[in-house]
Amino acid sequence: MTALPTPRLPAPWAIGIGCRRDVGVAEIQDLLAQAFKHLGWTAPPEGLMLCTLAGKATEPALVQAADRLKVPLAGLDPIALQTVTTLTPSAAPGYGLPPVAEAAALVACGAPGNPRAHLVLPRIQGPASTCAVACSEGILP
Repeated sequence: MTALPTPRLPAPWAIGIGCRRDVGVAEIQDLLAQAFKHLGWTAPPEGLMLCTLAGKATEPALVQAADRLKVPLAGLDPIALQTVTTLTPSAAPGYGLPPVAEAAALVACGAPGNPRAHLVLPRIQGPASTCAVACSEGILP
Protein backbone atom coordinates (compact mmCIF):
# COMPACT_ATOMS: atom_id res chain seq x y z
CA MET A 1 0.00 0.00 0.00
CA THR A 2 1.16 3.48 -0.82
CA ALA A 3 1.87 5.99 1.93
CA LEU A 4 -0.23 9.06 1.34
CA PRO A 5 0.41 12.52 2.73
CA THR A 6 -1.25 13.53 5.96
CA PRO A 7 -4.69 14.94 5.14
CA ARG A 8 -5.17 18.68 5.43
CA LEU A 9 -8.28 19.78 7.28
CA PRO A 10 -10.73 21.13 6.49
CA ALA A 11 -11.10 19.08 3.35
CA PRO A 12 -13.09 20.35 0.36
CA TRP A 13 -14.73 16.91 0.12
CA ALA A 14 -14.95 14.10 2.65
CA ILE A 15 -16.42 10.63 2.72
CA GLY A 16 -17.08 9.58 6.28
CA ILE A 17 -17.08 5.86 6.97
CA GLY A 18 -18.34 4.01 10.00
CA CYS A 19 -17.74 0.28 10.23
CA ARG A 20 -17.51 -2.76 12.42
CA ARG A 21 -14.09 -4.24 13.14
CA ASP A 22 -12.80 -6.45 10.32
CA VAL A 23 -15.35 -5.21 7.79
CA GLY A 24 -14.72 -6.73 4.37
CA VAL A 25 -12.92 -4.85 1.63
CA ALA A 26 -15.66 -5.76 -0.87
CA GLU A 27 -18.31 -4.17 1.34
CA ILE A 28 -16.41 -0.88 1.63
CA GLN A 29 -15.70 -0.85 -2.12
CA ASP A 30 -19.40 -1.47 -2.86
CA LEU A 31 -20.50 1.30 -0.49
CA LEU A 32 -18.06 3.77 -2.08
CA ALA A 33 -19.23 2.74 -5.57
CA GLN A 34 -22.83 3.44 -4.52
CA ALA A 35 -21.85 6.88 -3.22
CA PHE A 36 -19.91 7.74 -6.39
CA LYS A 37 -22.83 6.58 -8.57
CA HIS A 38 -25.36 8.57 -6.55
CA LEU A 39 -23.23 11.72 -6.87
CA GLY A 40 -22.38 11.14 -10.55
CA TRP A 41 -18.65 10.93 -9.84
CA THR A 42 -16.41 8.93 -12.15
CA ALA A 43 -13.27 9.88 -10.22
CA PRO A 44 -12.54 11.39 -6.82
CA PRO A 45 -12.93 15.19 -6.82
CA GLU A 46 -9.89 17.31 -6.01
CA GLY A 47 -9.16 17.31 -2.30
CA LEU A 48 -11.32 14.29 -1.40
CA MET A 49 -10.42 12.39 1.74
CA LEU A 50 -11.83 9.39 3.56
CA CYS A 51 -12.35 9.78 7.29
CA THR A 52 -13.46 7.70 10.22
CA LEU A 53 -12.93 7.40 13.96
CA ALA A 54 -9.28 7.48 15.01
CA GLY A 55 -9.56 3.93 16.33
CA LYS A 56 -10.75 2.65 12.95
CA ALA A 57 -8.16 4.37 10.74
CA THR A 58 -6.04 1.21 10.58
CA GLU A 59 -8.88 -1.10 9.49
CA PRO A 60 -7.45 -2.93 6.46
CA ALA A 61 -10.59 -2.38 4.34
CA LEU A 62 -10.46 1.39 4.91
CA VAL A 63 -6.71 1.59 4.28
CA GLN A 64 -7.16 -0.37 1.04
CA ALA A 65 -10.08 1.80 -0.07
CA ALA A 66 -8.08 4.99 0.44
CA ASP A 67 -5.11 3.46 -1.36
CA ARG A 68 -7.27 2.36 -4.29
CA LEU A 69 -8.79 5.85 -4.62
CA LYS A 70 -5.38 7.48 -4.02
CA VAL A 71 -6.83 9.72 -1.31
CA PRO A 72 -5.76 10.23 2.31
CA LEU A 73 -7.48 8.48 5.20
CA ALA A 74 -7.93 10.47 8.40
CA GLY A 75 -8.79 9.14 11.82
CA LEU A 76 -10.77 11.74 13.76
CA ASP A 77 -11.07 12.22 17.51
CA PRO A 78 -14.44 10.96 18.81
CA ILE A 79 -14.80 14.17 20.84
CA ALA A 80 -14.73 16.19 17.61
CA LEU A 81 -17.57 14.08 16.22
CA GLN A 82 -19.73 15.00 19.21
CA THR A 83 -19.60 18.68 18.19
CA VAL A 84 -21.83 18.30 15.12
CA THR A 85 -25.51 17.61 14.60
CA THR A 86 -26.37 14.94 12.06
CA LEU A 87 -29.49 14.10 10.08
CA THR A 88 -29.62 10.46 11.12
CA PRO A 89 -29.85 9.11 14.65
CA SER A 90 -26.92 7.02 15.89
CA ALA A 91 -27.02 3.31 15.25
CA ALA A 92 -24.98 2.82 18.45
CA PRO A 93 -26.31 5.34 20.98
CA GLY A 94 -24.57 3.52 23.85
CA TYR A 95 -21.22 4.87 22.60
CA GLY A 96 -22.29 8.49 22.99
CA LEU A 97 -21.49 9.33 19.38
CA PRO A 98 -23.61 10.63 16.52
CA PRO A 99 -23.63 8.53 13.32
CA VAL A 100 -19.91 8.18 12.57
CA ALA A 101 -20.16 8.44 8.78
CA GLU A 102 -22.12 11.71 8.76
CA ALA A 103 -20.29 13.27 11.69
CA ALA A 104 -16.84 12.34 10.36
CA ALA A 105 -17.59 13.75 6.91
CA LEU A 106 -18.89 17.01 8.38
CA VAL A 107 -16.01 17.43 10.84
CA ALA A 108 -13.46 16.75 8.08
CA CYS A 109 -15.07 19.58 6.10
CA GLY A 110 -14.72 21.99 8.99
CA ALA A 111 -18.02 21.69 10.86
CA PRO A 112 -19.13 23.10 13.18
CA GLY A 113 -16.79 26.06 12.61
CA ASN A 114 -17.47 26.18 8.87
CA PRO A 115 -21.15 27.07 8.36
CA ARG A 116 -20.91 26.04 4.68
CA ALA A 117 -19.94 22.43 5.52
CA HIS A 118 -22.89 20.19 4.76
CA LEU A 119 -23.84 16.70 3.68
CA VAL A 120 -24.30 16.12 -0.03
CA LEU A 121 -25.11 12.45 0.57
CA PRO A 122 -26.63 11.44 3.91
CA ARG A 123 -25.75 8.07 5.38
CA ILE A 124 -26.06 5.01 3.20
CA GLN A 125 -25.67 1.63 4.81
CA GLY A 126 -24.11 -1.73 4.11
CA PRO A 127 -24.34 -4.81 6.34
CA ALA A 128 -21.38 -3.77 8.54
CA SER A 129 -20.60 -0.24 7.38
CA THR A 130 -22.00 3.19 6.58
CA CYS A 131 -20.80 6.12 4.54
CA ALA A 132 -21.83 9.72 3.99
CA VAL A 133 -20.37 12.52 1.88
CA ALA A 134 -19.88 16.16 2.83
CA CYS A 135 -18.37 19.21 1.19
CA SER A 136 -16.97 22.38 2.70
CA GLU A 137 -18.22 24.84 0.10
CA GLY A 138 -21.63 24.00 -1.24
CA ILE A 139 -21.45 22.80 -4.84
CA LEU A 140 -20.88 19.44 -6.50
CA PRO A 141 -17.81 19.09 -8.75
